[in-house]
Amino acid sequence: MENLKTSLNGYRIDFELSKVPIPFVNGLRRILLAEIPTVVIRDVVIRANTTQLNHEMLKHRVMMLPVNVQASEVGVVRDTKLRLHFDPSPEVDRVVTSDDFVVSGSTRKDVLLKDRDLGTPLLFLKLNVGGKHPEDGVQVDATLGVDEAGASQVCVATFRNHIDPERAKLDRDTYLLGEGANAAKDTRIFDNHLIQRSFEMDERGRPTRFDFAIESIGVVPARDLLRQAVEVYQRKVTEFLKEPISKTDDGMFSIESVVEGHTLGAFAQVLILDSGLVDFVSYDPGHPLVPKLTLRFRTKVKAETVLERFRTDAMALFESILKGV
Repeated sequence: MENLKTSLNGYRIDFELSKVPIPFVNGLRRILLAEIPTVVIRDVVIRANTTQLNHEMLKHRVMMLPVNVQASEVGVVRDTKLRLHFDPSPEVDRVVTSDDFVVSGSTRKDVLLKDRDLGTPLLFLKLNVGGKHPEDGVQVDATLGVDEAGASQVCVATFRNHIDPERAKLDRDTYLLGEGANAAKDTRIFDNHLIQRSFEMDERGRPTRFDFAIESIGVVPARDLLRQAVEVYQRKVTEFLKEPISKTDDGMFSIESVVEGHTLGAFAQVLILDSGLVDFVSYDPGHPLVPKLTLRFRTKVKAETVLERFRTDAMALFESILKGV
């Protein structure tokens, strides 16, 4: 991990990862996007709704409000109750924001996140003028809960191949002065598009350095999110290697998990292959609706030796990231 830069008051970091396999970097991105424990709004009860939104969309909009509480704040998550009670105005339209939700049961009142950069409340919906039944309106009750997966703490988690300046210069000159040099070539075509091919690579022609960017929605600083993502990755490897190993009649070893998929499968495949202890390795992530990771490999040494090597190499990668955070 190199060239770490922090911006946006700690809510964004940019850094480089070098000499790491592509599936490791992509797995880190996937975990950041959807597998960081996140406090969300749950148990939404709509008691009244005369807006143009149907109940399903109103519930969805409530549950999408970002919560300014970390998963470690167990007491706040357990005790907090949210309520929105609004009658339509007979005179003017009314814009409802996140500030109009009443928080009770908790010592904290700022449980709903404001705009991270402006500090202003978030737009929720607009109530139109009038209504035949003034006692009706928007009445919503909700609580908080923690999602271990499926919710996100980031608005940006992405990476790209790092551009090799020397190779980019050579490729640019080749583009401008090579075949068809007499044609009027626009340098912007190379600078904005073709330069992506000029990435830093290893002796096998594979990308070996990556530019990574993480931007938090504003609850957890970006450095902490990276640390949490690596810790989740570590647990995935540890729990996966606790699964039993089976062997088929043709000498193929396999290990299965009903909770993992591409994130761990691709990572395990590339590390086991690069170890040189196997002559075949593959993974099957199962069906998207029924995840079941099956890792298969053929080796002349003990299967435990192969998996222990995978554990060692994986943990070394994780530790290298944690030391740089």
